[in-house]
Amino acid sequence: MNYKKMYYPVKALAVLSLVAVAIKYWMPTEIGFAFMLLPYLLLYFLANAKNYKNKRLIFIRIIAALCTIILAPVLVFGIEPDPQAGIGIMFLLIMQLAAISASEFIILFFYVDND
Repeated sequence: MNYKKMYYPVKALAVLSLVAVAIKYWMPTEIGFAFMLLPYLLLYFLANAKNYKNKRLIFIRIIAALCTIILAPVLVFGIEPDPQAGIGIMFLLIMQLAAISASEFIILFFYVDND
């Protein structure tokens, strides 16, 4: 497998996670629903060919994607319907967005293009 094509599995997992979370938490009238889908939409749009130029970029972006996608089953299968669940859901979403933002921050400030 060509390492430059690694964005395909990230896109596929982002779409799967997006669909799973959307089916579980379908609330079309609340803004929280859109906020819950934001990490997976962000992963989907970040996963394209120009963002995976070399192995260092792939490694940083794959780590962020794995952190986000690993938390999707927790959202889908591990949250019980009680008042504290809302706090847990928002905490998981903030963790997912923080993983993506941290990887982009690392790429922005510490990546040196050797080309």
